[in-house]
Amino acid sequence: MSGLRPGRPPAPGRGQRGVILVVVLAVVAIVNFLVLDLNSNMFIVQKTTHVGDRRTVAFYNARSAISLGRLALVLQGMINGQLGAQKQSGGLDISPYSSMLFDFFANESNRSTLLEGVAGIPSELVRGFALFDGNFAVELVDEDGRINVNLAAQGDESQQFLDRVLSWLIAPEQYEDLFSRETADGKITTREQLVAAVIDWADTNDQMYQRAGASRGAEDNEYESLPDPYRRKDCPYDSVEELRLVRGVGEDFWSTFVDPDPFDPDQRTLTVWGQGKINVNAAPPRVRAAVVCALALDQTACDPRNFERVLLLIDSINELGGGRFGSPGHFVRAVSMGTEDVPGIPIDGSLADKWLTTQGRVFSLYVEGRAPIGGRPAGMGSAVDERKREQQEAEERGTVLVPGPEADAGTTADGGTAAQSPAADRDVVVRIHVVIDTTPPWDAQGGRYLYWREL
Repeated sequence: MSGLRPGRPPAPGRGQRGVILVVVLAVVAIVNFLVLDLNSNMFIVQKTTHVGDRRTVAFYNARSAISLGRLALVLQGMINGQLGAQKQSGGLDISPYSSMLFDFFANESNRSTLLEGVAGIPSELVRGFALFDGNFAVELVDEDGRINVNLAAQGDESQQFLDRVLSWLIAPEQYEDLFSRETADGKITTREQLVAAVIDWADTNDQMYQRAGASRGAEDNEYESLPDPYRRKDCPYDSVEELRLVRGVGEDFWSTFVDPDPFDPDQRTLTVWGQGKINVNAAPPRVRAAVVCALALDQTACDPRNFERVLLLIDSINELGGGRFGSPGHFVRAVSMGTEDVPGIPIDGSLADKWLTTQGRVFSLYVEGRAPIGGRPAGMGSAVDERKREQQEAEERGTVLVPGPEADAGTTADGGTAAQSPAADRDVVVRIHVVIDTTPPWDAQGGRYLYWREL
């Protein structure tokens, strides 16, 4: 009997071959899906890494803008002397020349000339400006040109002055509707209550603020009775945004008095930083007008029903003297004398010496650092000009940009979502708000930081 020899396996039938084909196709599809998913994930990682890199570049461009602003503060006294400006002790008169300085630094040759020729600083010691691709912008705001609500924490005399100047800021009859509306809880906040609430938040006692001669009572529990209760702070404000916690400070009040133009921080009327004295050279017209009425020898000279007359006086004085005053006394004389077209309003010179100044010591730097997604040459400019350019481009397309840190997104007039501005498509943007105190001895060091916030 012969041995068994191994034979070949039987060939698969047509049905079996079909099953194998299906299995192979399924495996190929799964592998293909995994490859596509891996490719998609790699693309997301790559894009995220690229955006992160762009944000780092934008951040350090913003830091360059801060350094430039601080250098401007150091050099300001020298620049005032070179340009023939009147130099005074006690602060910096930076408003007329800051933009000129920034333009100078945009050019390397000019930068070397300015540093070595004016300040005697070797240009190679100042490095890093416009080093990366992208650009940066800086806007300098004199905080002493605003009304400092932290005067409320400095005693009765300071509170009385703050009361007078705040009351005149909100006094014009055109704002009557703002103080006659009911809030969500059905209450109305009058002008006098609003001013008292601003002062009570920052004063250091538990007594309700009352004007001179009036009796005081204990502070109420207005804030503790809210749906989300909290207590009065009873110590100085830490930031302007803290004002939003004060009774009566809603969005309408904020956009009317605190920050009228989010694209131009120089129009802000209130501050929580500064020396307390108001720099009339840097104050917006409405703040100057409120100061004039607060210090007027005859309070009836200012009429809330015709407040335009005070603003017209301020404009006329500005046109006549260029809006620059050498001392508080100079401001007193100009306002008291008036002009040929607008009669003056006599104001108290002794109070002006106490509460006014013509020099600034505390400055805000509003800076932007930009890094393009695709890359472009470096440069610098004005943060305000850049934001207004974005706004103008959006308006031309029928888009309204939402002011504030996230202003790159917009909505159309009918409430729909609009495309982002071109800058949002091509730039990664970092915005920072820094407050610098240049009170000696910090003036020679570019000042000391009081506040730092990435917007």
